[in-house]
Amino acid sequence: MRSFAGQRALDEDADSGIRRVGMPAGAAPSRPVVRPSWPELVVLVRAQVRSLVGATRDLEDLTQATLEQIVRALPRFEGRCELSTFTYSIASRIVMNHWRSIGRYLRRFVLGIDNVPEPEDGAAADPEAFADRERVARLHHHLEALPADQRIVVVLFDLEELPASHIAEIIECPEPTVRSRLKRGRAALAKRLVRDPLFADDARRLVGAGGEVS
Repeated sequence: MRSFAGQRALDEDADSGIRRVGMPAGAAPSRPVVRPSWPELVVLVRAQVRSLVGATRDLEDLTQATLEQIVRALPRFEGRCELSTFTYSIASRIVMNHWRSIGRYLRRFVLGIDNVPEPEDGAAADPEAFADRERVARLHHHLEALPADQRIVVVLFDLEELPASHIAEIIECPEPTVRSRLKRGRAALAKRLVRDPLFADDARRLVGAGGEVS
């Protein structure tokens, strides 16, 4: 990940003892905020982008674009939510714009950050690894058919296991809207998955639950 002026801005804030972002002099902070170091911010943002798009060839470019937007937006951050929610919100907008601009989902989808290992030499010869990669590839094909606003909610709720209230903060919309998009996204995805032998059982369970948000 290449460095740019954002790193210098964060370093200058740290050197001057600034602990709040965008608060007027004498104003009371909404909550205590500890500014991350530049390496910590890069790790956080890269992990968030990777949770949305997987270990794709676009990961580094999307991470860079997100970091640039975060640095520009930091003066407006008043600590009314967690810094990780603030950065996730920006990452989600960058990724959704990317999906919309190319009209397709990214080529490969990895479920989460830590629960799916990177491919290793010889993995193709492992039947289980091959089956997992096939499911990943088929899943991204089905997710590609969902509208971007439904796709992001399905990914964050069902794959990243974030609560609807947190997703509402991230994508900056009311919680009932999140639940509505999730219900519609699940229903649309289930219609596709039920015809796929790799996912038929999962889809039937989803349909049986009525797509309701727990």
